[in-house]
Amino acid sequence: MDQWAQQHGGWTFLCICVLGSREALGLAQEMGKQMKLEHCVNGFVDRQSGMPPYGQLGCSGFIMLDQDLRVVNACTSAYLQVRQLAFKHVEALMTAMDAGQPFPPVCPGEMVQLSGLAQAPQYNGQVGLCFALEGDRIAVALRSGKQLKVRHANAVKVADDGAPDTTASCSTGTCGPVGGGSCSTGSCSTGAQGGCGDSAGAPLQLLPGVRSVQVPSMDAEHEQCVARLNALAQTRNVEALQELRDCLAAHFAHEEQMFEEFGFGGDGAFSASKSHAKEHARMLRRLQERLDAPPGGLLDEGFVRSVMTDFVEHAEQYDDKYSAHMVAAGAQ
Repeated sequence: MDQWAQQHGGWTFLCICVLGSREALGLAQEMGKQMKLEHCVNGFVDRQSGMPPYGQLGCSGFIMLDQDLRVVNACTSAYLQVRQLAFKHVEALMTAMDAGQPFPPVCPGEMVQLSGLAQAPQYNGQVGLCFALEGDRIAVALRSGKQLKVRHANAVKVADDGAPDTTASCSTGTCGPVGGGSCSTGSCSTGAQGGCGDSAGAPLQLLPGVRSVQVPSMDAEHEQCVARLNALAQTRNVEALQELRDCLAAHFAHEEQMFEEFGFGGDGAFSASKSHAKEHARMLRRLQERLDAPPGGLLDEGFVRSVMTDFVEHAEQYDDKYSAHMVAAGAQ
């Protein structure tokens, strides 16, 4: 957001902590430090009577208004579902508004259903995720892993009922830092199975661990998860993936139980605990989809690398947010 504020001088960017309690100021200050917010407005709501009547947490989508303060998009694509493509969605809308043009029929990060494909009728009716705009065409990743470019007329926007995994898709350029992997839009191969492939970068490296959340039981479970991740990196087999999935499921269930026990995250549209639980569900769904796929030898290095990156980002970006509350509440 701070980069947007620097690049788009005519816009105002607001980052508002909607905790609705006295803890809001401290959380907003911590957010400002972590994200190095210098060019956008960083605010907070510290009482329930001041809570907004609509909206969602930023990880579930941004609210965009025009120069007359009219809402032009009440909820852009959710980072929880499509990762970096959520930002591409916002950028596509800003580009159109800056140019005085109508919004694209479909933006990166939105789900579409294909129709009217005369030369590739086998894809008609299939649902996929738009990951790029290229002139009069959009690039779409189908659930099967197939990627193709179609005209806007051949893609109808549909509700997001569980987007195809793009966490490690070459189309998004977000393989992540684990093992030095990186990729770009031009490096994708058609039909890649959930990752950038073995050419994504340096060999897989074992994780040394993740940052402590100062809750002993959670730190211990994080160590167990890291051990399962490292076993997956070493073997790249389905058995290790199943063990990782089971380990994460048990950890996530315990974590969500502690949220309820110690009153973390609140309730309603701005519930941090509900948002956190959605992230858990996304991560588990992604692993289960790969487990349910037809067997095909060793798991792709790009997929494994992105699973490792996914966990590190979750532990150090999401779990870090409950640390202070849990410690203050006496969680062990």
